[in-house]
Amino acid sequence: MFGAKETKEEKQDKELQKFMERYQLDEIDHKDLIVIKKIAADLAGNGFLKAGMALSFARAEEQAKVTYLSALVEQNWLIMRQLNRLNSNLEKMNQK
Repeated sequence: MFGAKETKEEKQDKELQKFMERYQLDEIDHKDLIVIKKIAADLAGNGFLKAGMALSFARAEEQAKVTYLSALVEQNWLIMRQLNRLNSNLEKMNQK
């Protein structure tokens, strides 16, 4: 009648998949997935912090800092994707 309960590992894998789709990290090397999992977990915790700040009516300066830091994280993901693409292209060129 009810679907089988999701294990903790399955739930984490699903969250990681959503995270990778959001930042288009599907071409990242599998060795880097371990680091990405840790970063994703840290960022999920920070999401709760940001929500708490908004609900607590934190000072505008503090909210701005968090917003700017979030933007830097977004930029870092973009840079990581581009570096991964660049590395793949260099490896292809070296094989020729």
